[in-house]
Amino acid sequence: MGRPALFTVLCALAAVAAGCGSSSDDAAAGAGTLAFELTDAGCLPHSTEVAAGPIVFEAENAGTTAVTEIEVMEGSKILGEKENLATDGLAGSFTLTLDPGRYTIYCPGGETERGTLTVTGRVAGRPASTAERATVARYRRYLEQNTAELVERTEPFVAAVLAGDLARAKALYVPARIPYERIEPVAESFGDLDPRIDARANDVTPGQFGGFHRIEKALWAEGTTAGMKPVAEQLLADVRELRRKVRGVGLEAAQIANGANELLGEVSASKITGEEERYSHTDLDDFEANVAGAEAAFAAVGPLLEESDAGLAGEIEASFEDVQLALKPYRRGDGFVPYAELTEADTRRLAQEIDALAEKLSQAPAQIVG
Repeated sequence: MGRPALFTVLCALAAVAAGCGSSSDDAAAGAGTLAFELTDAGCLPHSTEVAAGPIVFEAENAGTTAVTEIEVMEGSKILGEKENLATDGLAGSFTLTLDPGRYTIYCPGGETERGTLTVTGRVAGRPASTAERATVARYRRYLEQNTAELVERTEPFVAAVLAGDLARAKALYVPARIPYERIEPVAESFGDLDPRIDARANDVTPGQFGGFHRIEKALWAEGTTAGMKPVAEQLLADVRELRRKVRGVGLEAAQIANGANELLGEVSASKITGEEERYSHTDLDDFEANVAGAEAAFAAVGPLLEESDAGLAGEIEASFEDVQLALKPYRRGDGFVPYAELTEADTRRLAQEIDALAEKLSQAPAQIVG
């Protein structure tokens, strides 16, 4: 099994841990399945109906280059998604537990981008236990701690940019970004703050390109801080707004789990290619922070797995350690070697460690909900 298995296990864990909305028996044996084909026309079927409860969403690329992802949305909020299905035959899945209502199936790039998912019936819920509430609280504390650290580190970074101190701004760039990379599993819940803070040049129109990566381009590609005053001031305002926002943002276990899955998939499939930090080549710092963020998502539900299978929980923890060991040869002081120094064999080994982690995680659902 590969990366798609990671979300399935985490959501199964989360269904027990923090309110995915079903009983463990339902999650194990009663999940419905919806299958979609990604085509030039969009996702087929465009619209469909399913009974409320746990639902496995399966998607396969049916020969299109226009549509590479599928999202399930409630209003503007992404509840679950599968990205990077970029080649014919490539498939993936994610799991959500949905209450009755109408949701949007969004497949950007298709001739018909949006369809309707109608969820019928009702979910037999149960009150959250003290342990379940504690599980969610653990991840919320992690999120709040990292957004506070993000502000603390961004303030001196912005000050250096405003002062025109190129060397100091470069030195502070990576430390400022690390807390944001750790909380990326729930970045979709930040709305337009996420692209404002973290978009790459090809993610937005030229007039919207700002945040960390616009400053990164100025520092490394242009060799100057000239013209960065409005960008830097907006970045600082945005991270401060984010710190305020996360205090009241709604956190759902399925959202956190899906984010962890997509983040590790992004690390293995695209971030390891060097496209994230294309000017500074500090990609391995991002890699480590992303893995730490995914590990925090697992840690939030890990104690429940330890109760049923302490051995497997230990193996998963060891796999996270293996990823860190794989990064060790590339450490230099407090950071890492530039991405350009990695060989194809290096990047392949790092990607394999991420996939090995997902393989172990795929064994957990039966132990949690069986």
